[in-house]
Amino acid sequence: MDESTKEQLIAQFRTYLETFQVDDKSSPQKTDLFSLFTELAALRNEVKLESRQVKNALDLFKQTFETLQSSQEQLIKDIEQCRREKNLQLRDNLRSLLLAFLDIYDRIEAGAVTLNSYSTSSWSQICRKEIRLIRGLQEGQAMTLRRLEQLLARYQIRPLETLNKPLDPHCMQVVEVEYQPELTNGIVTGELRKGFIWEEEILRQAEVKVNKNV
Repeated sequence: MDESTKEQLIAQFRTYLETFQVDDKSSPQKTDLFSLFTELAALRNEVKLESRQVKNALDLFKQTFETLQSSQEQLIKDIEQCRREKNLQLRDNLRSLLLAFLDIYDRIEAGAVTLNSYSTSSWSQICRKEIRLIRGLQEGQAMTLRRLEQLLARYQIRPLETLNKPLDPHCMQVVEVEYQPELTNGIVTGELRKGFIWEEEILRQAEVKVNKNV
C-alpha cells in the first residue's frame, strides 16, 4: 500500500474520532463499541482489498516486464543469427567468385609463361612483324596479370610461398614426386598450380611437386 493511501485512511479515522461526541448533559453513556468495531473491520477489509489489488497489479507488471525482456533478448538473438547467416552467405558467394578469378589468372599466367619461353627461329628473326607481335602479346599478358594481382590484393588475397618449403598438407596438395638426394625428404621442389590465402583462410591449396628420398 502506497503512502497516499495510508494517509487517506488515517485521515478518515481521525475525522471519525473527531466527530464522535459524548452527550455530557445526561449521565455518561457507554461507547458504541459494536459500531466502532464494525467501522474498524470495514476499514481493515478495505485496506486488505487495496493491498491485494496493488499486489496483483505489481505481479502483472512484473510478468509483463519479464515477458517483454525475454522477447527482446530472443529478438536480439534472432537478429544476430540472421546477420551471421547473411555474412556467411555473402562470403560463400564471394569465395566462388574469387575462385573463378583464380582460374582466369591460371590461364593467363600459363599463356604468359608460354610466350616468355618462346624462342624465335633463324627465319623468324628476319620477320620483324612476328617479333613485334610476340613482344606485344607478352606485354599484354604481363599487364593483364598485374591487374588481376592488384584485384586479388584488394580482397586481401595473396599467393602461398611453397618452393623449397616443407610440405604442409593444410595448404598444399602433392601432385607429383621426384628424387633429389641432396634435398630433405618432403621439400617442395616445384609448384604446378599456385595456392592462395584469403585473409587468414586457405582459399585454394597449392598443387606441388615434392622430393621423396627412397
